[in-house]
Amino acid sequence: MARLILERFLQEHEETPPSKSVINSMLRDPSQIPDGVLANQVYQCIVNDCCYGPLVDCIKHAIGHEHEVLLRDLLLEKNLSFLDEDQLRAKGYDKTPDFILQVPVAVEGHIIHWIESKASFG
Repeated sequence: MARLILERFLQEHEETPPSKSVINSMLRDPSQIPDGVLANQVYQCIVNDCCYGPLVDCIKHAIGHEHEVLLRDLLLEKNLSFLDEDQLRAKGYDKTPDFILQVPVAVEGHIIHWIESKASFG
């Protein structure tokens, strides 16, 4: 909603339609919005966004990290040898799953080489 209101405001107050990069920049940093009241309202929309706001991002990140730790503990408990993302990056890999099994395992008839932990989908 904040994006639509900001776009309309800028269309009414500027001679040329605003570019997406300008709008995105203002949404990332509402202090760039020339109208102080609108800037505050956009900021409040972003902070209070229950689906994509910064607080929700922090919660999703924390849950994801927690599940990676639980998965690591489970792999260790099962005595499976693996490399994690940090170890893979240190070896020069640019795209890394959460864990690569050093010895693949069979699960329900499927050979598993690597594990990407996703605590949530959406």
